[in-house]
Amino acid sequence: MSLLQRPLIVITQRVDVVPSYGERRDALDQNWFSLLDAAGCDVVPLPNHPATALSLARRLKPALVILSGGNGVMPDNAGYAPERNATETALLDWAKETETPVLGVCRGFQFMNVYLGGTLSPVYGHVACSHATRSRAGAFAEVNSYHDYGIVRAGLAALLEEAATAPDGTIEGAYHRTLPWLGIMWHPERAIPDAAGVKWWLASLVREAASTRRISFP
Repeated sequence: MSLLQRPLIVITQRVDVVPSYGERRDALDQNWFSLLDAAGCDVVPLPNHPATALSLARRLKPALVILSGGNGVMPDNAGYAPERNATETALLDWAKETETPVLGVCRGFQFMNVYLGGTLSPVYGHVACSHATRSRAGAFAEVNSYHDYGIVRAGLAALLEEAATAPDGTIEGAYHRTLPWLGIMWHPERAIPDAAGVKWWLASLVREAASTRRISFP
């Protein structure tokens, strides 16, 4: 695939606070760049500034928007960053209007769910571990886990349809009923039991999004 044929993806970033400098910094795990390059696409990080992020999305017309992990979604969650919520709200408003594919990863899935009217609940045994998942196609038997808030069935937004669950019944994946939006609770950019499988899946997802503006769960 030539460079001109590589799909372009935009991705949101977490907010890190550095008290010693009095700064709020945007940050993104460098593994995202390696993973997306291996998947055959280019990526542009978006700043946590709604007007700038929205302007870039409109100009770049990405094949896919990724809402990355990190930061709490609700004001009482650790690491809550209101500027990030504002940025991702603007991006989802735009993606809804343009029917642009969206992949929400962990916090990104949580935010997508809340944006669509769902709720979050504390979960236990989901931090820095791996566990089995049960999906319709069974492509991922085991995934990593780094979250202390999750989505139970009663809290899943009505516009999202369950696609995968953890052994405790919490939602590990869901897709939008009418829009090309998908949420997953695991981190494809971090070490997981089937890294090669994740790269293959992500590459397939990107190609599908770029060519058909659709997105599907494995």
